[in-house]
Parts: sequence; C-alpha cells; structure tokens
Amino acid sequence: MSPEDNQENSPENENAEPNESQDPQRSTDVPSVDYVAGRRSITTRGAVSRRQMVEEKRQLQLKSRPFIIAAAIVLIGLLVIPVYAYFQIFVFPPRELALRVADTEYTRGDVVNFIRFNQRMSEDLGVPFEIGNSLFDALLTLQENELAFQLAPQYGIAVSPEEVDDRVDFILGFVATTVAERESREYKDNIEEAKRQFIHRIGMDEDVFRDFIRKSMFKERLRAVIAEGVDRVQVQVHLYEIILINPDSEIQRAMERDLRGGDSVEEVALRYSDDPNVQRNRGDRGWFPFGVSPELDALLFGLDADGNRILALRTPSEGRYDETTRTYSYVIVDEVNDAREVDVENLDALTTRAMTIFLNEERGNFDLYMVLDSEIFDWVNKQVRLSTILTTPTPVPFGAQFGGLSQLEQ
Repeated sequence: MSPEDNQENSPENENAEPNESQDPQRSTDVPSVDYVAGRRSITTRGAVSRRQMVEEKRQLQLKSRPFIIAAAIVLIGLLVIPVYAYFQIFVFPPRELALRVADTEYTRGDVVNFIRFNQRMSEDLGVPFEIGNSLFDALLTLQENELAFQLAPQYGIAVSPEEVDDRVDFILGFVATTVAERESREYKDNIEEAKRQFIHRIGMDEDVFRDFIRKSMFKERLRAVIAEGVDRVQVQVHLYEIILINPDSEIQRAMERDLRGGDSVEEVALRYSDDPNVQRNRGDRGWFPFGVSPELDALLFGLDADGNRILALRTPSEGRYDETTRTYSYVIVDEVNDAREVDVENLDALTTRAMTIFLNEERGNFDLYMVLDSEIFDWVNKQVRLSTILTTPTPVPFGAQFGGLSQLEQ
C-alpha cells in the first residue's frame, strides 16, 4: 500500500469534515459556527449563541427598568402617604414649640401634660375642670413658674427634693403626723401604690409631674417674698351692693331719698335689693383697699378736679348690668377709713396683684416666646378632651359682677 493510501485511511482523515466539493448538500443544511480557541462555549440554541442570549436579556432589562422604577415610586408614594399622615398627626404636633423662657422650652406635649396633671387633680377632688380656658391658663402658669424658678437664686429661694416628696405625698392625700408613721413600711408602701395609680391615670413619667410641682413651689415662695412688701395697713372703703332685677328711675330716687333721710345702708338694702342673700348679709360686701377690684378702683377711690370723691358717701352708683345674672348692681360707699388693717382675703388679693406687677416688670428682662393661636388652641383642647373623665359645666355664682364682690365676701 502506498503512503497516499495510508494517509487517506488514517484516523485523522476519518474524523475530518468533508469540504463543499465532497458534500455540497451538508454544507448547505448546517450553518457554520465560528470557533475561537479558548472560548468557553460555542453552544447554540435555535441558531442563537449564548452571547446573543445574554445581550438580549440585558437589552430587555434596560427596556423594563423605567417601568420597574415607576412601580417602585408608586409603591413608595403609597407607603409615604400614611406614614406622613401619622407623623403629621401624632409625632410632629406634640414636639412643636409652644413656650420659651430664656433657654427653657416647652412643647405642645408639655402643655398637654401640664393640663392633664391639673385635670386629674381636679377630678380626684370632684371639682369640675373647665377646658375652655385651660390652654391660656396653662401657658401663663408654666411661664410664671419658669420665671420664678429662674429668678429664685436672686432671692435666696431653694426647694429640696425632700420638700417635693412631701408635696407629692400631700397631693396624694398622705400626711404623716409623726416621724415614726412616716418611716413605717406600711406608710411607704401605701404611698408607692397611690403614686403608681396616679401615674397610670395621668399617663406621664414621675419626673415630669415632679418638675411641675417643684417649679410651682418656687413660684409660691417667690410670692411669699413679694407679699412681705405689701402694706398691712391701708386706706379702705366700707362697701355695700344692692341688686335690682327690674330697676326704674322711681326706685333709684327712692333709695337716694331714704339714704338722705338718714336710713342706714343696710335698711335700704333690705328694703329694695333683689339679692336672695340680702336677709343674711344685708348687702354688706366688707372693707376694700385700693387694688382688690381694679375695675372699681377709680369709682371707689377717685377724686374729681375739685378734690371731691367721684362716688360720694352714702350715694348709690350708676347701675351696671350683668348679662350672666341679668341683674343691675348698685354699689354704695358707707364710710372711709384711712388706716385700717387689711384682712386675710384682701391681703391675698393684693399679693396676687403685686406678684402680677412684679412678673410683668421682670418679663422685660427675659427672652420670651408664646404661641397662642386657633391651631394650637384646637389641638390642645382636643387632646385634653380625649382624657376628660368628668363633665365640665361652668358654674357662675350670683353677684359675681364688679370684680367678684360676692365671691370676695364668701
């Protein structure tokens, strides 16, 4: 056999692919596939290479990406709306600034806590809690307490933690009469249980309401310092009040005529007053110094250009109508005392007036900020009403006109 025959029958030639000249039909039916040495795969699927499939997948992902992003944005938006609403309703409002005194700030939540604290104490005593004015009263009280706290060092005022403990015990209704009782295990356990229940009712930490109590004690002690500067002996007028439901000129002339004729003011009050308590008090409202009833001070103590009293002695004033009681009030000054000792009730009223004047003067020395608008008013009152237990009627005592003269009498 020749070398050429061996070459044709060798294994290499058996596996060799025929060229077009040898098998034209096969070369037409099977597509040619490029082969590069070292390529990981030359697998074909449906006349598409793996590289082409990866590229098509990448292009498909690029085309669908905007839709995926849009869907994600819509989903996030749907989730953000309730989350934003939750924060707007429950998280942000309680943290908004309501009051600032120098560097100390109080949020809306602090104001609500303060109102709820006083509300619970009122309810424990069975006293109706008036929600209507609670926001303004709370802001004003918090501001005054903070002012007193920051002014206290100037007047040597201090409050110890033990004194705060005693005040908390008193609020809870516990007053130890002896040291042994105070130190007994039963007494301490009872206080802790009462404190736990009180904290549960007011819904705030103990440190929060202890701070309210502590600063209120600073204000009380500053008030005591101010009270020392109030004169105990002052000019005072002896005041009477006659209440008329349907006054007319004839009744007024009759009262003036009887007084000029020498009848006592008590006799005139018994004769003409429609006050249901006139038989008991005979119209007597007591002695009043200047400043107890500011709206009446000019009338009771004022002098005209000639130095005469604006309201002459034993002369009824002009009637003033009270829309609440639907009555007319006439006041009469029976006598004047230039040096009379101020009684306890009037001294307390004068101290309150002096304290108000003092704090108003000190406010100019502090950086103060207070928010009092319809938004915070509605929000705070809504939060307070949610925790109201007792009804809150607003009782109006009869004869509360002219600065509450009837109340002062009581």
